[in-house]
Amino acid sequence: MKKFFLLLLVSGSLAHLASAQYYEGETAKTDRKIDINRVRLGAYIAPTVSWMKPTSAKSDNGIFKVNSGGSKIGYTWGLMVDYFFAENYGISTGFQLNTSGGIIRASRIDQDSVIKNAVYNTDFNYTLQYLEIPFQLKLRSDELKSVGGMRVFGQLGLTGGFNIGKKATYSVDYTDANGNRETIHGDHEKMIGSFTIAPFLLQLNIGAGVEKTISDKMSLYGGIFFNNAFLPDVTNPNQYDFGYKGTFTDGNIRLNNLALRVGLFF
Repeated sequence: MKKFFLLLLVSGSLAHLASAQYYEGETAKTDRKIDINRVRLGAYIAPTVSWMKPTSAKSDNGIFKVNSGGSKIGYTWGLMVDYFFAENYGISTGFQLNTSGGIIRASRIDQDSVIKNAVYNTDFNYTLQYLEIPFQLKLRSDELKSVGGMRVFGQLGLTGGFNIGKKATYSVDYTDANGNRETIHGDHEKMIGSFTIAPFLLQLNIGAGVEKTISDKMSLYGGIFFNNAFLPDVTNPNQYDFGYKGTFTDGNIRLNNLALRVGLFF
């Protein structure tokens, strides 16, 4: 929670700085109305590599070992809005649809014990969709004539994500009421329940890239962005209902992705 409040404080400070430094031309203004000429709209698409990672190698109760099973390919697309309160300093927002996920495996540490109605091994491959709204501070350079008039930029801020889709391909090894081992499989099944997957994620987002002006009103845009969903835990296995007996926990999972954006301002 300390990190959460610290990031809120930083975001508030950036917003105050943006408001305090607003100007038009070379003259500071006391009128805070948005100058429409400083607003740019854009659209982009981005292939992504996403992965899910536990914050601990063991579950909170110490019963399961937990590890990441690797990354997966997804995509993001969205609309961008930039507002420059100074020539090369601005606020970037918009909305985007992010399809991501990852693979998480959990296994009971004591595999030799015989416990009735208990989970022993799990392998979950998640496919998740979030509707995201970023709020970032954007800094860019002047046009660099040495590289064809391109601008270099960097962005840093927070992104809020609302879950709109959740599915899983899974395999669960468990015991029945008599203590016999059983295995159940599922292929791209919809996850039922509001809190099986976090309905909202707060993410730290950082990125950098280049812009190239191609006309008076249009610019090509490209960049690489890293997204770290740090609050809250993405998964809640205690809420799963896939037909197996018992429950398991998975070590406080975080969702990350790396996106390569290509887009156009107009």
